[in-house]
Amino acid sequence: MHELAVAQSIVEVVEQRASECQAARVKAVRLQVGEASGIVPDSLQFSFEILAADSPLLAGACLMIDTLPHRAYCRQCGQEFAVSNFVPQCPLCATWSAEIISGTELRVLEMEIEEVVRESRCRE
Repeated sequence: MHELAVAQSIVEVVEQRASECQAARVKAVRLQVGEASGIVPDSLQFSFEILAADSPLLAGACLMIDTLPHRAYCRQCGQEFAVSNFVPQCPLCATWSAEIISGTELRVLEMEIEEVVRESRCRE
């Protein structure tokens, strides 16, 4: 279950960035995860929830996962196609000259934070 290690890295990156932004807390984190990344979204979600619960900045944060399809581009005929079963063979010309264009990503896209409210004193 490498998703626990991946979730730990995500938590660390988000905590660092939230601290830099002087956030009171992180409300949500949005990820991009490719179908061929080797990540099981449900396992990542579960791992993130466990780790976030122990973080003062991330407790209660929502993890949103956008899944990207595994796609390739054929260098021979220019066809863009869905990769099936990790086999990047062009369905149009049957060549193996394909370039993977999506589906292997793992990115933190954005996070929603609650900012620290600072007291301001008015002078009269």
